[in-house]
Amino acid sequence: MTAPQYRSRSKKRSKVKLPGGKTVVHYKQKKPGKHVCGRCGKPLSGVPNAVPSETKKLSKSEKIPERPYAGVLCTECTERLFRYKTRFEVKYRYPEYADLALRRDLTIERYLPTTWWDGLQKKG
Repeated sequence: MTAPQYRSRSKKRSKVKLPGGKTVVHYKQKKPGKHVCGRCGKPLSGVPNAVPSETKKLSKSEKIPERPYAGVLCTECTERLFRYKTRFEVKYRYPEYADLALRRDLTIERYLPTTWWDGLQKKG
């Protein structure tokens, strides 16, 4: 009988034939799914999807890219976030742009610090 830890289907099974002619089952942990963007659901580039025991052996620069929101948002959503924030800062800090018609997008704002909007309102 197999050990209780291997009776689950969460392990990947492969039959291996040994040199003596005996066939045994080797158990491996299944590979996890790809990491996805928290906003649009697109797979993240530059983030490995390895088993945790293999991922922890990688250096920090191999685990995630060196940019803001890496491992959380894709590059397109990160760019949209910075553009969104910059547009609101320009609208409230420069009087000549006060008539810009901008709507708040809460799908983007949830990745900004919670007090960014309050600080913007006080300065304007």
